[in-house]
Amino acid sequence: MIAGVQDMRFQELMPDPLLWLGVKRIDRFISMSDMKYDAITSTGIEIIERCDIPDELIPADAKVEIDAKVYAGYYAGNKEVKTFEQLAYTVGRGSDYVEGKDEGGKIV
Repeated sequence: MIAGVQDMRFQELMPDPLLWLGVKRIDRFISMSDMKYDAITSTGIEIIERCDIPDELIPADAKVEIDAKVYAGYYAGNKEVKTFEQLAYTVGRGSDYVEGKDEGGKIV
């Protein structure tokens, strides 16, 4: 998967379970996806507050994907929209990363 590539899922069907459950309003919608937001609101479900994903909940190695999505136009809330040049300085985890091990290779 390449960071920032447009989502290929068919979001128009996503609100169907919400409608089936009788959801008419969402007080806090935590998603950066305009496709999800548009699919939900186009069915008449009201979204009161739209929230971006809090920075403290974004793992360091996910910053690449989040920055690319914000640059591509995803909802950013209060996040800074980086320029193309600034994106070059966003770094994820290295290719030698192994989950559950520290940088020295010891199991954590």
